[in-house]
Amino acid sequence: MFKFIFPIISIFFLSEAKSNQENPSPVLGDSLSRTITLIDEERIGSNIYKNLQKSNYIVNNILVSDYISYLGNKLSRNISRDRKYVFFVTKSNSVNAFAVPGGYIGLNAGLITLTENEAQLAGVVAHELAHVVLRHSAEMMANSNVNSIPMWIGIFAGMLAGQTEASIASIKSGIGLSVQKNINLIRENEIEADAFAARLILKSDFDLGEMANFFRLMQGDSNNQSNINEYFMTHPLYSNRISNIKNQGKYQVDPIVNSTEDYLYIKNILKISNTNANQTININTDDSVQNHQLALIEYSKGNLSSAKGILEKSYSKDKFNIYIASLMSDILWTMGEKKEAKNILDSILEVYPNNNAITFQLLKYNIKDSLKLVQSMKKLNEILENNKNNPVAYKLLAEGYEKIQEKYNSRLALINFYNIKGNVPMAFRVIDDGLTSNELNEVQKKNLKSIRTAILCEGNPPLEPIFGNKTCD
Repeated sequence: MFKFIFPIISIFFLSEAKSNQENPSPVLGDSLSRTITLIDEERIGSNIYKNLQKSNYIVNNILVSDYISYLGNKLSRNISRDRKYVFFVTKSNSVNAFAVPGGYIGLNAGLITLTENEAQLAGVVAHELAHVVLRHSAEMMANSNVNSIPMWIGIFAGMLAGQTEASIASIKSGIGLSVQKNINLIRENEIEADAFAARLILKSDFDLGEMANFFRLMQGDSNNQSNINEYFMTHPLYSNRISNIKNQGKYQVDPIVNSTEDYLYIKNILKISNTNANQTININTDDSVQNHQLALIEYSKGNLSSAKGILEKSYSKDKFNIYIASLMSDILWTMGEKKEAKNILDSILEVYPNNNAITFQLLKYNIKDSLKLVQSMKKLNEILENNKNNPVAYKLLAEGYEKIQEKYNSRLALINFYNIKGNVPMAFRVIDDGLTSNELNEVQKKNLKSIRTAILCEGNPPLEPIFGNKTCD
């Protein structure tokens, strides 16, 4: 899938770290901000994210998205800048992470499964956060000849969606950066990002030495050499860079390697959902993490009884492990044991009443069975307050509102679903159908018109008024 990502965007850890000098974040009043505003960056980032959703590249599993947001927030809370960050995981098996304008930070599943512990993963996230805070993508844009936001959206989205030849051709012909200037800018930005990331890791109490260990892991991973060597050929990984990072963390006291067990279970989910798993099944293990992985394998193959049998031992030992309980519930639900499946989730929610993933799973069951619909809609809206970029939740919300005959709210949820998935024509079709419907009142129709304009302006704002009216700001 993502075989190559042009290094302008943000390839992690690819240049020699020559300095650990402080690199203060730019202030909003600087020349860069006057050229490329934060609003411009957000518009670009939002549209790139939607393009990735449209291409089905993003993992929308709430267990996964909640975890990666937890890790990202654990790091970003040590950054003083007031900015929104969106952390997500892609389905790509290649080893990479990237930051695009607007605070959107993506981690490939292949990278996460290659890491050995959470501290290594945190090092990657910190590096990408540094690129966002230091506005390196904006710097590149400000130094180019391209001043069209739609063009930048196309260039960035093409890079991430595998259309690299066309995107690179656009860059070579249009951005006005010489090859040498481009190389120098990338090198400088990577050095800055390294230094910033190291400070952020230290502030967050993660083991900085594991950041260096991940370099070594990448160098020695024969299974991923075809992907990794692509980067190393143009940006050699110097040995002293590893030493510099290692030295900065040698005086840490009790640094964090794994903050929770979540990391291990998330790796299982990504590993099994993203590969054709063919492993020998051993039901005699006492290791809950291993049992979870083996049960996932059997469940993915449709071997429900086997999956249940493997997981039962771990579930009986720890009924409040959300990953074990979630999988056991899914297995039972698929087997038709719906009451037992719901009971498991109800028990978990007594202990963790605010867990989004478990709540969402139970709401999904209720909506599918047309149970507690009004209560479920209220709770699902609460979940969406912290999961605004998850299209699966909006699709479920639309289904629930349709069942209780709330046509307007059902349309709003469906519009959000299509908009996040980058399918603007379908979003407009839902809006247009609503405008001609006898089921909606005039206030609701007026709101739909406003939403249509907002979607239009977010993606590709017209430069001139349309039909005598100023369409976008």
